[in-house]
Order: sequence, then structure tokens, then C-alpha cells
Amino acid sequence: MSDYLLLLLVGLVSGFSTYWFFMFRRLLPLERNLRAVRDRADDLRQFALDVLDLQLSTSTAPHALNEMGQRAVGCLHERLPELALCWIRRGAASAEATIVAARGRVWSELPKGAWSFDSPLLKRAVENGGFTHPISGYRDCEEDPLLRLLADHGFCALRLIPWGRGGSSEGILVAADRDPRGAVLGEAEPFFEIVRRLSTSLAEIIDDLVRLSQASERLQGGLTSAIEELTHTHTRLIEKSREVKTLHEVAEALVSRGPQAQSSLNAIVSIVAKYLQADLVAFLLLDETTAELATQPGAYGLEGDEQFYRIPLDRDDASSVRVFKTRESFLTGDAQADPQVIAHYARLWRIHSLMVIPLLVEERCIGVMRIGSFQKDFFSRDQVEMMTIIAEEAAVIVETAILNRKLSQVAEQLAALNRMKSEFVSTVSHEFKTPLTSLSGFLTVLLEGEAGPLNGQQEEFLNIAKAQVARLTSLVTDLLDVSRLEAGMDLERAPVALDQVVRASAETHRRAAEEGGKTVSVDISGNLPAVMGDAKWLGMAVDNLISNAVKFTRPGGSVAVRVADKGAEVEVSVTDDGVGIHPDDQGRIFEKFYRARNRSEVAASGTGLGLTISKEVVARHGGKIWFHSEVGKGTRFYITLPLQRRSVRERD
Repeated sequence: MSDYLLLLLVGLVSGFSTYWFFMFRRLLPLERNLRAVRDRADDLRQFALDVLDLQLSTSTAPHALNEMGQRAVGCLHERLPELALCWIRRGAASAEATIVAARGRVWSELPKGAWSFDSPLLKRAVENGGFTHPISGYRDCEEDPLLRLLADHGFCALRLIPWGRGGSSEGILVAADRDPRGAVLGEAEPFFEIVRRLSTSLAEIIDDLVRLSQASERLQGGLTSAIEELTHTHTRLIEKSREVKTLHEVAEALVSRGPQAQSSLNAIVSIVAKYLQADLVAFLLLDETTAELATQPGAYGLEGDEQFYRIPLDRDDASSVRVFKTRESFLTGDAQADPQVIAHYARLWRIHSLMVIPLLVEERCIGVMRIGSFQKDFFSRDQVEMMTIIAEEAAVIVETAILNRKLSQVAEQLAALNRMKSEFVSTVSHEFKTPLTSLSGFLTVLLEGEAGPLNGQQEEFLNIAKAQVARLTSLVTDLLDVSRLEAGMDLERAPVALDQVVRASAETHRRAAEEGGKTVSVDISGNLPAVMGDAKWLGMAVDNLISNAVKFTRPGGSVAVRVADKGAEVEVSVTDDGVGIHPDDQGRIFEKFYRARNRSEVAASGTGLGLTISKEVVARHGGKIWFHSEVGKGTRFYITLPLQRRSVRERD
């Protein structure tokens, strides 16, 4: 038992000894190293905080880096006084380096231009991200005055640490050490890395802030410009809306008053005076009989005899006459002092601002519009342009009124001439009809041999004469019909069985058609309702269509007449397979005395009045007439007549 306890005691003593041996030989050095590392880390952390202790709230972005350089050099010098330190920064627009902060007299002795980012030494530092350069041996170096100066002052090693980013904010931290082994530089390396990282981060932040500031300034400038532009646009829109409203009021005045020129001008005068807040608005139109510009009634701002103001066109000193002749607008801010204005009238009317606008119709001036104000410089060029638009509309109204007056006069003259022509045609036709009837009767007597036997030649001549008399009789009859229709004769309106009218007309021409080797057929569908009209004139209309169809159809051809109930109206169609109507003739086929150019192909005779009569008759019955035709294939004419009673529109 005692042996066992002894062994246990020996084991405990050995274990205890081993533990303390391990603690003194292994763990205590590790703890000392760990404590040193922690102290070092705390020192580096405190160094970083000291460097970053910047008064940025009172610093502008360009000066923040300078402040950091001064803090970094100061903090490094406190910890490493053996080193000569220098903080340089690249110039904003050049490669020249500027010393921001320095510790050590050596830096003050540097010659001007010794620091340059174009020098091989600084270029190498920037390209390699920093390096350590030996100085010993450069005492007699002529190529680099910086290295020579440092060597003269006993420095053995040079450390260059670049910060920032190329092309923007950048610089170099320079440290010189007299220890040839560079021990102090090695000790300072963690501090250098902290300074490099902090400086680079701050440089990037500042560069971003500068760009943001510039962008903000541009944006602010853009916003200011945009606000100014919007304000200007708003003002212009208000002015334009007033212009549009004024133009709308002018348009309404012109539409509501129609062709009444004077009433329209009076309305425009009131609208313009209200829009421009003018004190005088007047239209002066050319009086061709006196060669004067005459003020029109309804002028705004004129009273008494002023309303009858007239300017002779030989008064070239008058602005109105000059505008009338040159067709160019005139604007003055003070008419009473302007030599281009008759000052007497400007003072008489107390006018200062004056604009005169020409009234143009297709480059022809018919007058002017005068607008005045008691105030100086009251009107603008934009308002002149606006008034030019209104003057154009006024000129059109005036010109339209003049043309309407002239057209009315011409229409009255034409109506009188037409009445005289109709009376003449009616009188002459009546005068012709009686002798033609007598001639036809005597020729018939002669041809029948009642006046004695005739030889062959005499009979031939008499037949020719009788045919020409028949042709003249037909022409006279047609002229009388046209004359009566144009004179507005009353039609006898009664229910008409149109199928009977068509059959009678077809039978009238069937014999002549058969003698020429042509056929005439009639197709009437079912029981047709009666139409209201004059049976005689309706028969004449259908008769002319069938007659033309037979005449313009070659031997062997056919004419088809069809009548159909179309519900509210009855349709009559006459179709032939003849020579057709040339496209150039189709627009004039209903004109009086117009005859188709291809009539010679079938030796078609006629007066050129048949279709005119048919169209007039159908129109007087409230119906329609039209056709379709193709040259060489034939023509189809259509007539439609209403079933219900309609008032017959009498023609003047």
C-alpha cells in the first residue's frame, strides 16, 4: 500500500513538473507574442483612427485629401520619427507633383520641378504599385536630383507608396530611411499599407463625390433651364390659347354671318379690339372709282367725320398706302414720332403704337387693316403675325362678297338673256312651224300626183325636200319642247300606267327597226303600280331613248326594253348592242345639241336634243336617269320614277 502511494506521489510530481516546464518553455513565449500582436493591432487600429480623424464637415472635397495627407504624415512621424516623410499629390491638369505635407528638412531643399509624375522614378512607383529604392551610390547622380539630394543627407533607402487611381485623384507617400538595412521602413510597412488603403478609398469617394456634384450642378442647371423653358412655354401656351380662341371667334363670326361682308368685318373689328386691347381698329378697302382707301363703317375707336377717313393712293407718305402698295406689314411703337407715319393723324387720334396689315387675296391687295393703341410699344411682332392670319380671312370674306355681287349681276344678266333666248326660240319655232306644215302638205300633194304626173327625177327631188322638211319640223318640235320645259311649264300630274307608255313607244319604233334589220323587244314584269306624272312627257322621254337605241344599232342588232317594279320606284331600262358611247362623249351626252362622235358609223340623224329633253322630263318627275356604255358593245340607259306623289319642282 505504501509502495502504491509512493508511486502515485512520484507520478503527480512528474506531471506537475512537466506542466510547468511546458508553460515556461512553450506557452509563455506564445502568450508574449500574442500580446505583442494584439498591442500591434491596437496600435495600428489607433493609427487608422488618428489618420481618419478629419474635419470633413468643414472641408470641401478637393481639400479632404490634403487634410488626410497632413494627418497621415503627422501620425507616422509621431510613431517613426527616424523617417523623412513626404506626401505629394498629382496636379489636376498636369504631371507636376505638389507637396501637401512633409517631415524632415531635406524636402525643403528640393529644387523646383524635382517632383514630377513623368519622372522615371515616380512612373515606376505608380506602375509597380510601390517599391523600395536604394539611395547609396547616387551621391554623384546627375540624372535624378532627388536621389542625389537624399544621398547627400545620409539617407540609404527610399520607399514610394502610391495611392489613388490613375487619371483621377492620385499621389505618392514618400519615406526615406538612413538605416542601410531599411529596418525602420520594414517596421513602418503596416502603417504605409493602412495609409495607402485609406487614401485610395478616400480618393475614390471624393472622385465619386466630385462627379456627383458635377452631375448635380448639370442637373440643377438643366432643371433651371427646364423650369425657365416651361415658364416661357406656359406663357406662350396662354398666348396661343388666346390666339386660338380669337381665331375661333373670328371663324364663328364669319360662319354665322355668311356672305354678309360688312357684318363680318364689324364682328372681326370687335374681336380684334378685345383680343389686342386696342384703342383703334379699322378696315380700309380700295375704292376703285376714286383710287382711295376708304374706311369701312363699324370702325372701332373712330367717331364723327373720322369714320369717313379716306386716303388717296398717291399719298406715299401714308403708312396705309405704303402697306397697300408693298403688301408688307408695318409696325411702329410711336407713330407720332415716326417719319413713316403722317404725324397729324396720329396726334389727332392720340395713337402711339400702330400696326397696318395688308388684306391679300392671291398676292392682290384689296385694302388694309389699321390697329392702334394710346400706349407706346404696345404691340409685338407675334401679334402682327396673328393679325396677318385674321386679315387673310377678312380679305377672303371681302373678296367673296365682291365676287358674289358681281356674280349676282352676271346671273341677272344671264337670266335676262336666257329669257330673251327662250322667247326668241319659241317665237321663231312657232313662226317656222306654220310654213313647214304648209310645205309638207304641198310636197305631199305633188308626190301623190294631184298636180300632174311626175318623172323619176322630179319625184326624187321632191322626196329629198320632204325629208328635209320633216327634219326641220322635228328640230322645231324639239326646240319648242325644250323651251317649254325650261320655261317651267306645268305638268299634268295623274296616275300613269308606265307599261302602256313603254309598249306604245316600242311599237312606234318597231317598224323602222325591222326595216333596218333590227329587233325591238319589251319585257314587263308582273303588274306594275302606277306612277304620278304626265303621260305625254313620260312617253316622250322613253321615246327618245328607244329612238336613239335603234339609230345607233347596226343591222342585225337588237334593242331590249325592260320595265320592273323596284319597290319605291319603277325602273325602265333600254339596252342596245350598238356602237356604244365614246368615253370622251359620256360627260356631255345630256348637253343640248351635243351629238356623239361615232354617229357616222351608223349614219345616225337627229337634233342632239332628245337626251336633253328626256333628262329634263325625268328630273321634273323627281326621277333619275343614267347609263352604262362600252364602245363597240352597246349602251344601257336607266330611268327610275317614284311611286309616291311628290311635289313637282318648277324651274325658274
